[in-house]
Amino acid sequence: MHLKKLLASFIIFSVFITGCNNFEKKDTVSSRAKQQQTMTKVQNDVNEIMNKDYDYVLSNMGTPYSTTYWIDKEKMNEAKTIDDINKTGTIAMIYPKYTSDNELDGSALYIELYNNKVIEVQTYDFNIDIIEEETEKDNSVLVIDKYSETGELELKDIENINLELYKNKDLKELYNKLNGIKPTLDVYEMIGKTKSVEIYMLNKNEKDSKKVLIVFANNGKIEDIKITNSDLIIDQTKGYLLN
Repeated sequence: MHLKKLLASFIIFSVFITGCNNFEKKDTVSSRAKQQQTMTKVQNDVNEIMNKDYDYVLSNMGTPYSTTYWIDKEKMNEAKTIDDINKTGTIAMIYPKYTSDNELDGSALYIELYNNKVIEVQTYDFNIDIIEEETEKDNSVLVIDKYSETGELELKDIENINLELYKNKDLKELYNKLNGIKPTLDVYEMIGKTKSVEIYMLNKNEKDSKKVLIVFANNGKIEDIKITNSDLIIDQTKGYLLN
């Protein structure tokens, strides 16, 4: 069970999110209110989503605040699309609870799926002082952290950066250049996290709707960085982490 590791990541990331995003947009508040109603229903009766699949959770709960995947390298190698990953291995989805003022209230609904079926639903308070590492280490597993609410990067702004200058530089230099904006996807080996692939979704026009910034790093140093098409990120990630 991967709960405590996930909660630790969530707490750290939530500090970043609440400092960098505006939650006062009417459409966000409206969708979040509906999500909270569904969460309450699930908390009262977990059978509402037990044994349901990933698509069912999304259609009834909405987009989670964060999703973490634990996927066997062999299964990752077989994956062709993001949808394949959504239906393989262990997935943990976090839906935070908000107050009537649209502020985080310190608790969240945790949903865990295994092989595309919900196997656990829990509500937990967040207290970083009592969180301990419980996840069993496995060098045959890749971890994928995905966040639905990150800062925004414009394609035109990234195109104006000489990305070649960041090769062999520390990742933190790139973070500074991007004003602390974190990647939408972070893929790495469970043990050591020596090699990682970070992917930033880019705001763009309809013509360039599939562009992303992808960063390949080893021991915190950038080995390659480029703008690519989103339909290539699975193959490029596998090529870097599995070879």
